[in-house]
Parts: sequence; structure tokens; C-alpha cells
Amino acid sequence: MEIEASTTAVMRTPFLIRTVRSHPYVYSAICKARIAYSRRIAGSAATALYRDHSKLFSMSEFEARHCEQLQKQGFVLIESFFPTDLIDRIYTTADRLFRNLHLDFHHAYSVQDGRLRSLEGVSYEELSHSEKVIALRDPLLNVPECIAIAFHESILRIAGNFLGYIPPLYRPTIVRDFPHARALESSNFHKDNDETDSVQVFVYLVDIDDGVGALTYVAGSHRYDAQSCRPRLSRDLGLNEADGRLSDCQVDKYYPRRSWAVLTTKRGSIAIIHGNGIHKGPVWARPGDPGNRARTAIKIDIHGFKRGASYDGRKNRIEKVEWDRLSKLQKLFAHEICI
Repeated sequence: MEIEASTTAVMRTPFLIRTVRSHPYVYSAICKARIAYSRRIAGSAATALYRDHSKLFSMSEFEARHCEQLQKQGFVLIESFFPTDLIDRIYTTADRLFRNLHLDFHHAYSVQDGRLRSLEGVSYEELSHSEKVIALRDPLLNVPECIAIAFHESILRIAGNFLGYIPPLYRPTIVRDFPHARALESSNFHKDNDETDSVQVFVYLVDIDDGVGALTYVAGSHRYDAQSCRPRLSRDLGLNEADGRLSDCQVDKYYPRRSWAVLTTKRGSIAIIHGNGIHKGPVWARPGDPGNRARTAIKIDIHGFKRGASYDGRKNRIEKVEWDRLSKLQKLFAHEICI
């Protein structure tokens, strides 16, 4: 019952799934059971590995406070954590690589009628109008200064203690989201998964404000209780609204807008979210405003154990000299490929 990515042409959800989602207590129980299976059975070896290295995950008071916030709210914002001079150097390099089309062509999707297409040979200007998000190729090789950020031990300890296991997927990328005339795809409310943990970490390389695109999170919606299972997907209702995802009106019925957290912040800040909660982003406050700018961030995707999933092709590519510098804790997450 994973809430999958939708295309522009909204498809009606299969009848059985649509029916289950219309009963929030049933839907809640199924989701909780599937996540428990992922954590306790499929992830039992990873949980044991985490416990075997418990000393490495001992948190400072600062880390413990933010981990507690993540557990309680489903998100945490750590403001101005990394120095701006480091962030600005990384941004300058990343911006040059983006404009020179040094891209991961498998980590992007089109906003033109939902069609999959090759991005090779497409200019940066065209990409900015035809794609929602693009990503750099081999960021840890081409922007090695990202390594100290992507594997910062505070991030690892917070994420590890939140999950309670070593995740099978820990994938850092550098992404750029482009503004468009309306909210597209993940810029509408959604949940990332219904059967395993999905955690995302964003280290912002630009200041986040109304003109750049903030992430919006519904606090407390990550627990899969009946309340968080009540908002209905537009495609479950047979509507084209919000690209088939959760409309603002549906979410507002159960979580008033005043309770939505809009994470505007300065570059160098860290946002960590449990993607199983209701969220959307980046969201530009005035879609179509010519003053809107792209959002650029180091994004770290962290996933739990999903039935049938293979993570072998998604390991991080990193120079051996950089691998050798990593601590024991960092190597637990790095899933090395040295070249």
C-alpha cells in the first residue's frame, strides 16, 4: 500500500486499496503491521548490528534533544549548523556542475505530461522548464567536500537512534528543484512509504524563504494513527487535484493549517524528516512568480527494509583515500565502492 509517485495524468487507485484507505482504523493497523515487519523481522540483523555498536551511537545532549524532537514531531530543523563559507564553496562547485550538465540522468523526472524521457543532450535552460528536480552524478567523487557533511556523525547518530537499526540504504545526492507555475508532484502533500521507514535529510546550500521553496511538514502525522490515515488521496477520490496526492483541503480537515510547520531557514541548516509523515516540498509561496529561484540542497535518502527491494545498485561511489578517512561509525552507513 505504498503511496507511489503519480504522473500528471491521474490514475484511479485499484478498488481494494482504495477501499482499505477509506477505513482509517483498518488502514492504520495494516501500515503499522507492515512497518513492524520491516523493522523487527526483515531488519533484525541490522538492528543487532546497531546494538552491537551502541557505544558509537552515544549522543550528546544536543543530539539527544534533536532526536527526541524528530521522534515526537516527525521532523527536526537544526539551524545554521554548517559554516556558510563551506556551504558556499560546495554550492559554487555544484552550480557549475549542474550548468555543465554533469547529471545523474536516472535521478530526475519530467513535468511534461508525466513522460519519461532521456535528459541527454538537453540544455540546462530546457531542464529548468521541463524537470522538477535534477541531481548531480557521483557527488561524493565530484564534490568531495560533501563527504564530511553527508556523513557528519551528529546526523548519523540522530538518524541511527531514531531508526534503531543500520539502514540498508543511505544515499547522499546533491539535488536542484526548479520552480514552476504550480505545485508539482512532491510539492503536494504526500507520504513517502507505508511499509518501511523513509527518512530524508536536507542540508540546504541556499537560504530557504518564500522565493526559494520551503518544506512543509504536518507535525505528529508520522505515527500511522487513525488521524494521519484519514486524509484521502485525490486519486482515491477520483480527482485530478494535487497531482493525485493529498490536497491542502483534505489535510486541513484533520490538521488545521495553523499547525503546519513551514521550514524556512538559512543555508547550512539541516532538516531531517520521517517521510512517513504528511509533508510537501519544496513549496514556493507564489507559484509562477518570476522572482522564484531553484532550491539546491545536499539530500540524503535513508530507507528501511522493503520487501523485494535491492539496494546493490545504489551504493555510494567514493575515492579510497576518502574511505580510509572515515570513522567506524561513518563506515557503517557509507556502503563503500572505492575507485
